[in-house]
Amino acid sequence: MRIDSHPNQVNMTTGLRRWLGIMAYLVIFSYPLVHADHLYRDDIWRSFHGEMGWVSNGRPLSSLIAFLVNGGPRLADLAPLPLWLGLAAITAAILLWRRRLLAFDTGYAWLAMLILVVQPFFLQNLSYHFDALPMALALACAIAGIACALDPRENHLWKARFRWLTGGAGVLASLLFYQPAANVYFILLAFHVALTISHHGRPDWNRHLGALAVGVLALVISKLVSAALIEGDYSEQHSRLAPLGQLPGHLLDQTGQFWHYAATMVDTPTWWLFTALAIVTPTGLLVAACRRRSVPGLPVMVLVLVCLPFGGLGFLSALAHPIWQPRVMMGFGALYAGLLFCVLHWLGRPRQSKGWSLLGWPLIVLALGTPLTLAYAYGNAQRQQALFADEVSIQLIDDLATQPSATPLVIDGTLPFTRATRNAIAVHPLIGELIRPYLDNGYWWGYQDLYRRGLSSAFELSDDPPLRRRFEAQCRRLEPLSRRAWYTLYQFEGSYVVSFDRKCHHALTTTELPIDD
Repeated sequence: MRIDSHPNQVNMTTGLRRWLGIMAYLVIFSYPLVHADHLYRDDIWRSFHGEMGWVSNGRPLSSLIAFLVNGGPRLADLAPLPLWLGLAAITAAILLWRRRLLAFDTGYAWLAMLILVVQPFFLQNLSYHFDALPMALALACAIAGIACALDPRENHLWKARFRWLTGGAGVLASLLFYQPAANVYFILLAFHVALTISHHGRPDWNRHLGALAVGVLALVISKLVSAALIEGDYSEQHSRLAPLGQLPGHLLDQTGQFWHYAATMVDTPTWWLFTALAIVTPTGLLVAACRRRSVPGLPVMVLVLVCLPFGGLGFLSALAHPIWQPRVMMGFGALYAGLLFCVLHWLGRPRQSKGWSLLGWPLIVLALGTPLTLAYAYGNAQRQQALFADEVSIQLIDDLATQPSATPLVIDGTLPFTRATRNAIAVHPLIGELIRPYLDNGYWWGYQDLYRRGLSSAFELSDDPPLRRRFEAQCRRLEPLSRRAWYTLYQFEGSYVVSFDRKCHHALTTTELPIDD
């Protein structure tokens, strides 16, 4: 006697298989970041002091989750556990969002949503030891928030209220984990509206306007919470809104700068694929809307398509001085994923000719395969640069420790990239943005890294550009205290000056050999 499996049991088994499959891919994708084993920027301070510091950035949930994972307010380096916990949460959120996409495609097009994680700019978010979990949870909450807000509950008012409550809670949590991730909520909403119009001729006014309303309300609440929590010049400067009278021009200027930056930084194959999708998808959506001949649907479609390019920075472009770092550019991944989903959906339609339908899987392989090459090039370059910086930093600390007295410390010039790092940057320009030598003139993290490694705090940070200029004008007449392969140590005007600059550092190193590009 044959007993059929219960449908719920089958669905759970299928869902678990999908979750394991996605996690396997994301673990493979993130492995080079784990292998690099490199403390990344803010990690230096948190590793040194064991303190959080997220509340003063308007991110209270980041501190809360770190408190829960660590079992107290003191931070321990748990990498790569936080990274993989964050990726597990994103995987679950993508599978939840997949349910909303079944209304448009029941095939494999939803795999495009993996681009939300493996898009180039998100590599920086995943590079942190301590911040990877909060940033990943911010993205997961944004995805889960829009999935809940668009849950098609009908006929029961309390269910509709529950939908809006959970959706609003998701996007608010995203904002309180890491504000830029909430852009993903609004971009995915825009694509859902456009796909609904292309299929049915008009938006689902109740669901779409409700989701938009709770998203905007979450932004307002988050701004009020952040205003009460934010402290420090850096955080306050980057949280101020542009003056209302200058806002339209400011939005256009910031958006233009973003797309110029993206075109410069994104790898050529990825950029060309993204550009092709950005041409095909809006055209296809507009044609589909015109065919529906819906009076209310067409203007909404046009409005959505006009607003999509602003999604790169999203609401961050309204800030007077937004942070120009890859980690805030999560909107690019949402745009890329949405464009790819639409094309895969069209290619996979049953009535599509066999020649066109066969293009879907190669497109998926191309879109999900190219990020792997970037991730591995980045992780290996990061490791090579970190090993090099470790050796130079320890040697510098030893040289300073043998000096008869401690005076302010000045760094002149920049520790060069290794040959392997420069090769990686030549192939993937974004790596030059993601990897920055800490020993770089007055770069604050460079000094903090030296203190973390054991440099006495008696050697105070001295970021004095005029002193560096006077030193560079006279360095050839100074007697060095010590000369190493990569730097020369001097004493000048009551300070120790560590020079990486060729003018003041005379050593035959690989950067001076005639094999340069």
